[in-house]
Amino acid sequence: RAHDTALAITNKLSLDKPPIVMEDLVERDFGIMSGKPTKDIASLCSPDVIQTDTICYFLKPDGAETFPQLVSRGQSILDQIYSKHKQQIQEDENCNVLLVAHGDIGKMIYAAYYKLEWEMVLRQFHFGNSDLLVLSECTQAEDAHVLKFQQYNL
Repeated sequence: RAHDTALAITNKLSLDKPPIVMEDLVERDFGIMSGKPTKDIASLCSPDVIQTDTICYFLKPDGAETFPQLVSRGQSILDQIYSKHKQQIQEDENCNVLLVAHGDIGKMIYAAYYKLEWEMVLRQFHFGNSDLLVLSECTQAEDAHVLKFQQYNL
């Protein structure tokens, strides 16, 4: 789904280059929770969950990627982007990079960028389909969730 969204954006903006697929932008590895209904998370993973108004996050089921691991992966993604676009960023203060990602890794990229604790970030806001975060030296962390869509699949 994230790749399809990136293609749609590329087409809409008539960009001459296809989206770059980054292996690290894959969805979180859910381990034994893969394929399980979200309504079963609390019963299957308690007490190792964080419940918010919109979602129940499982923290450490067997084989699943943990949120500290996701923060590390998020930092790696930021490092890769900076390395790939370093010259453009230095030459053009208005240089922008658009990432299209799944919610958990998107939130942990945000945590890594702003050096925030992952637990706080999970509770801070819901990062839903088509939502937009701005990660910028000119944007404070609390102002980064700039575009929010009503989610009907929760």
